[in-house]
Amino acid sequence: MPGFKKIGLLWPADGRNDREFWNWLPASVSVLIVRYDVDGRLGVEQIESDGDINRIAAAARLLRHVNPDLIALGDCAAGFIGGKDFERAQMDAASSSCNGIPVISMSSSIVEALNFAGARRVAILSPYSSGVTERFESYLRDSGFSLSSGKCISAGSESLIERISSERWIEEADSAEAAEADALVVPGGGVSLSTLIARLEKRIGKPVVCGPGALMWKALRTLGREPSSDRLGFLFGAGSGSALKSMDADARQILSTASKVFALSQEPPQFASGKGAWLFDERGKRYLDFACGSGVASLGYGHPAVVSGVRRQLDSGLTHLGPHFVNSVQVEYYHLLREILPPQLCRMHPATNGTEATESALKAAMHFTGRKNFISFIGGYHGRTLGSLAVSSARGSNRILGKLSPEVRFLELGCDEMEIRNFMDKRPRPAGAVVEAVQATNGVIFPPRGWLRRLAELAEHYGVPLIIDEVFTGFGRTGTFFAIEQEQLVPDLLVLGKCLGGGFPAGLIAGRDEIMSAWPIGSQSSTFQFNPISAAAAKASLEAMIAEDSPAAARSIEKILREQLVELREFPFVADIRGRGAMFGIEIATREGKPDRKRCKSIRSAALDRGLITWECGSDGHVIGLIPPFVVDEGQIALCAGILRECFSLNSH
Repeated sequence: MPGFKKIGLLWPADGRNDREFWNWLPASVSVLIVRYDVDGRLGVEQIESDGDINRIAAAARLLRHVNPDLIALGDCAAGFIGGKDFERAQMDAASSSCNGIPVISMSSSIVEALNFAGARRVAILSPYSSGVTERFESYLRDSGFSLSSGKCISAGSESLIERISSERWIEEADSAEAAEADALVVPGGGVSLSTLIARLEKRIGKPVVCGPGALMWKALRTLGREPSSDRLGFLFGAGSGSALKSMDADARQILSTASKVFALSQEPPQFASGKGAWLFDERGKRYLDFACGSGVASLGYGHPAVVSGVRRQLDSGLTHLGPHFVNSVQVEYYHLLREILPPQLCRMHPATNGTEATESALKAAMHFTGRKNFISFIGGYHGRTLGSLAVSSARGSNRILGKLSPEVRFLELGCDEMEIRNFMDKRPRPAGAVVEAVQATNGVIFPPRGWLRRLAELAEHYGVPLIIDEVFTGFGRTGTFFAIEQEQLVPDLLVLGKCLGGGFPAGLIAGRDEIMSAWPIGSQSSTFQFNPISAAAAKASLEAMIAEDSPAAARSIEKILREQLVELREFPFVADIRGRGAMFGIEIATREGKPDRKRCKSIRSAALDRGLITWECGSDGHVIGLIPPFVVDEGQIALCAGILRECFSLNSH
């Protein structure tokens, strides 16, 4: 058969429970079983003897003449009983004895399946004795998991496991106390268990990972094959197979190469839902979102206030107005925003997003001053349209576009004030100075304390409008509603975006009356600027941020994150960990101190595989950004830190 695949299964000689494995396989995959001698007892010493490396190697040699595509070690307990290093030695021995064929093991497959499920805290339902089960618990802890509970059936032999009835499995699963866990793990199996997985998952409301199922799932993934049935639970469920892969391939053909969709993973998750700090993909796997959709989802996903506000606006039938009219929700939002802004920033101008708001701010300054050149700062990023890109030194692959308009002079962030004076005092003076309150895209870079305030004083002295970009930092991200509060300054124009829209596209500039009333009617507008749906989401979001005190939540997140991330400083490639409020950057560098983009990407990719979404930033993509939603809890922050520690360890060589 074209494309037919063969798995060489090394399996104890009692020959029991072969159907454990057959039940998971599609017709295009066969299993060739090589049995080796064991007596079937399940005590610690006997299982250690069963997993003897010489026995494993001898069994693998028997497969050489059939040349399987993959070797699977089918004895779960014989793998975990000796720990991860011993299991690795078993796998290496099997591979070297069979022409270097790839080898997978059951215990490591369980770990990969749990990571795929996004589980960090697990409950165990073990068919083994307490002594053997304790070894499995130790194996899981060494793999980065915490345990919520454990239940031992204490079957003393493979034949007794085989006799466990469906009703008994269900009864034992009910008593496994999995309520506080992310998943239930059954290290062994039994012929009756495979057909119960989906039923058990529905009963306890979370993934069930059993050893044989995890081994066959890993084998099929390695071989590029799909399961034969969707009744085998989460790992083999509908949507986990070819349909999603074909959608990935389809997206690659449809999207332009400038898209970021495949920048981190060639098979990125396709998300179906979200709740709080969690995103869920089409397979049901959950992801802890510490990127917030590039800083947008500050209240997480499905916040009831935002959902309710959007529904009310949808029910009104008014979803769009264009730039010539306003509705009550838009006006109410402007008034609410004015309550938390400095009173000098009394006029608003709507936009579709932060980049467009930046463009609008540049135009406002040019209309007000009649001048066309600007000051900006190295490392700054203000958007990807041509005007906003012109004032951004962080242009990435857009550097090839060359000189852009308006004309810009770039200075160092935190530079000496004489450099600023020298340029502001030239004729013609700049139309404006543009600066981020925190350089987010550049890797969470903070200007020196007091420097922004001095910049504001110099700008006022020379009559140069100061434009502060708080697209990323606005609405509580740094521990105050706006980062300018920490410097006790009021800019001439404040640029807002990202989380402003409560998850919907929205941007805005707030400015002083004399600037915002100086440009002609109709000189700046766009069709979808702050449409009624975005306005309703923005209003509900801001009301919730005020009521829930999002800045205080950000300050609390900062305290916990600092404590949790301390251990990461021990890794030699961590150049710096910096942050304020709910935005942190972990800088990854080579031994020579240069940006290590490759290692950074590898860490972020491993974290994504384990259900943690991080944000890409840094001048060379070498900084891991952590931008959690304000609704994240202490346990979720600890989970984030734990996954990062594991991924840092994996990438420490």
